[in-house]
Amino acid sequence: MTLSKFINTMGKIMGMGMTMGKIELDDRGRITIPADIREKLALKSGDKLSVRIESDNSITLRKSPSLNEIEKELVGCITHPTSKKITVESIKGIWKTNKPK
Repeated sequence: MTLSKFINTMGKIMGMGMTMGKIELDDRGRITIPADIREKLALKSGDKLSVRIESDNSITLRKSPSLNEIEKELVGCITHPTSKKITVESIKGIWKTNKPK
């Protein structure tokens, strides 16, 4: 087994996926996502990312969907006939009023 094949195999086993790299924090606590990863994920300046600390002290970054992406995913989900147009804002209002306390 070659070293690169071993590293790819271990990365998959450890849940690192196919794209790995090392990044560094700057003096203000910022990181730079490598260009090849930004291109693969279609990330651009101003995009919002969610960050989550995993139980093994790893960090997961996920691209947060835009309102347009959320709206596209919801189209067709509400099948009850209604004369009122369903908007992202109306769905947010429902979520806010029905939020568990």
